[in-house]
Amino acid sequence: MADQDEKNTLPVSDAASGGKSDVYVIDLGGPDPDPAVLRRAVDGVLDRAGMDFRDRSVLLKPNILAPLPPEMHVTTSPAVVKAVVEAVRDRGGRPAVGDNPGGVERNSLRTAEVTGILAASSGFFRNLSEEVVELPTSCPYTDKFIISKFILEAEVIINLPVFKSHMLTTLTGAVKNCFGYIAGTNKARLHLSAFSRGRFAELLLDLYEVRVPDLHIVDALYIMDGNGPTHGRARPLGKLIAGRDGLAVDAVLTRMMGLDPMQVRFFQKVAEREQAGRRPPGRYREEDIRVLDAAGRAVEVEPVPDFLLPSTIGVSIEEQAQLLASLGSIRPVVKEDLCVMCGDCRENCPPGAITLDPYPVIDAGKCISCFCCAELCTEGAMEVPSGQAAGLFDRMFRQSGGRGEG
Repeated sequence: MADQDEKNTLPVSDAASGGKSDVYVIDLGGPDPDPAVLRRAVDGVLDRAGMDFRDRSVLLKPNILAPLPPEMHVTTSPAVVKAVVEAVRDRGGRPAVGDNPGGVERNSLRTAEVTGILAASSGFFRNLSEEVVELPTSCPYTDKFIISKFILEAEVIINLPVFKSHMLTTLTGAVKNCFGYIAGTNKARLHLSAFSRGRFAELLLDLYEVRVPDLHIVDALYIMDGNGPTHGRARPLGKLIAGRDGLAVDAVLTRMMGLDPMQVRFFQKVAEREQAGRRPPGRYREEDIRVLDAAGRAVEVEPVPDFLLPSTIGVSIEEQAQLLASLGSIRPVVKEDLCVMCGDCRENCPPGAITLDPYPVIDAGKCISCFCCAELCTEGAMEVPSGQAAGLFDRMFRQSGGRGEG
C-alpha cells in the first residue's frame, strides 16, 4: 500500500499560478465531440497537470450511480472514460476503472455494462467491492469507513464525476463522487448516521480527506439540473472542467450553477473547520482560484443559463425546526403510473421507512428525507413534490436572508 501522507499532499497549484488553484473550463464545441477532439482535450489536461503515469497503477473513478443507459446522462460519459483510459495507457500507466454503485444490491459489473462504462474501460474495469478495508475515523457520525482496498493501493486516482445537481448536497461533483469510495450497504449506514445536510457535508469532507484524488476531470458534456442526481433535467453543455484541487473545481461548478459556494452547506463546513484552525484539503474562495481555458488563458466563470436548482435548496437545520412542525416534512411521493413494484426503494432506504402495499408506502415517522429512494429508482417513480417543497423552502430561504442550506 502506497504512502498515504505522500498521496494526500495536494498539488493544488503550479509555479505560475501565484499560489492559486487552477481550474480549466474546456469548451469542446458541443456535447457529442469527435473522439479525437475529446482525446486532445484530455491530453491537454494531463499535460498541464504534469503527472507521470509510467509503470504506475492509475484508478479512474467515474460516477456509476445506477444501471441506467448513457443517454440518460446520469453516469459518466463512456466517451470520457474511454479517452482517459487510452491517454493513461499511452503514457505508460496501468489503468483500472471502478466505482461502488449506489444501492445495497447493485452489481458493479452489471451496472457498468448498462451504463456503457464497461465497454469504454477497454478491458481495464475492476470490481472495487471485491476487497474492502475498515479505516478508523474521527468523523463524529461514524467510527469507521468501509472502503474499497484499491482506493488506498492505487498510486494515482483520477476522479471522473458528472456535473449534476443533487437534492441532498445541492451539487454532485468532485467531492461527492468520492462517496463511491464506500463499499456496498455501508452507504446506507452512513446516510442514516449523518442524516442532515450539515452532518452529511462533514462526513463527505472526512471521507474525501482519506484519499484526495490526484486529478479531477468533470464530465460536463451533458449536465443535470433540477432534482438530480438521477431524474433531473439533462442538458447539453459540451465542456470538461478539470483541475488538481477538487474543492476549487467544485467551487467553480457551484458558481456555474449560479450560486455562491458559501450558499452550499459543504463549503460552509469547510469554512467552519478552517476558522477552527483545521487546514482544508484545497482552495475554495474565488480569489484563490484561477479559471483558465484550454490554452491557459484566464476566463470568467459563466453561469449556465436558466440552471434549475434542486427544490431542496436554501434550508438550514434551524429554519427547518421553526417551520417543519406546522408545515410537515418533505418526503418523496410515489408515482404509481411509473412504479413497477420492484422493491428497490424499500431495500435501499437507510432508515427502513418504506414498505410495499403493493406500491411503496413511506413511514413519516422514520423518513429522514435523504432522498436515496428517488436517487436510486431507475424508473423515476419516487419524486420530490416540487410544488410543496418549493413553497416550503422558499419561505425558509427568504427567512434566512440567503444564508444558504443546512
